[in-house]
Amino acid sequence: MTEDTKEKRPRRRINKAVIGLIGAAITACSGLGGAALSAGLTLYKIEREVQQVALPAPDSERTLHIDTRQIAIGAGQAQRLDSNAYYVSTDTGFVLAQPRAGWGPIEEMTYADLFSEEGSALSPLILFYSKVGLSWDKQPVYRLRYQQPIQVQYVEGSRENGIAIDVAQLHSDKAAYYSQITILAIDKDVAQGYTLADIALTWGTFHWKAVNHIIANRDSDYILMQTTWRLEDVRVEGKETDLVIERWALCAEGPQYDYLVEVNFVPQPDGYQQVWDDLQYYAGSFRVIK
Repeated sequence: MTEDTKEKRPRRRINKAVIGLIGAAITACSGLGGAALSAGLTLYKIEREVQQVALPAPDSERTLHIDTRQIAIGAGQAQRLDSNAYYVSTDTGFVLAQPRAGWGPIEEMTYADLFSEEGSALSPLILFYSKVGLSWDKQPVYRLRYQQPIQVQYVEGSRENGIAIDVAQLHSDKAAYYSQITILAIDKDVAQGYTLADIALTWGTFHWKAVNHIIANRDSDYILMQTTWRLEDVRVEGKETDLVIERWALCAEGPQYDYLVEVNFVPQPDGYQQVWDDLQYYAGSFRVIK
């Protein structure tokens, strides 16, 4: 959080309704998934609605900043935006900055398509917790990714979050990891019975033992989460190393759609700062049209 936020902390009170809502969702995530999500988790309650939230990644210099005053935008204002600078989805009701240099175009697919493409590179452990079969499998996903992925090779002794990977069970011992931002737009009529907290915690259970923080506001029209994924004793560019992938998720509510905005950062071997700056720029540009 910002220094301004820290200074005002004594004047806040915990909103039991918000904490209870998220707590109930954690409880609903039964078994190992729910236990992994709640263990060691830091839950923040933000009393003020007008503020900038700073969500750090543990053991990293990366902190994602989201100005919660600017998540919403009026329909008239969205229509007046420069189409060269902003992508405006009138069908699903959101705004995102257009790609910068080095990034591909904004792609459209379904959640099931996204899983089919990216899931083939995941370990059996993650495939178990990330499997399709959700009510929003056919809902639209918009993806913007940096065009130079990090190529990772799994070898004997490789681990993900401390759990050994059986290379023989993988589709391939190699995987490409991209820095990217994805926006899942979930029609409320399709995902009936799912609250914003349910969506956030469903995403959280996909990240085995990796969720570090949850932030929720008073009315729960947005929820932020942060996870860390550690690939240990893998090979990158032929060298054995560890790779830490940081992910942030912003869950935001709109009139007809709920949104899951995932920011995925993969460190560049040369420490290229611009990739992170671009991701921060995209995340800061996201708006829900209301």
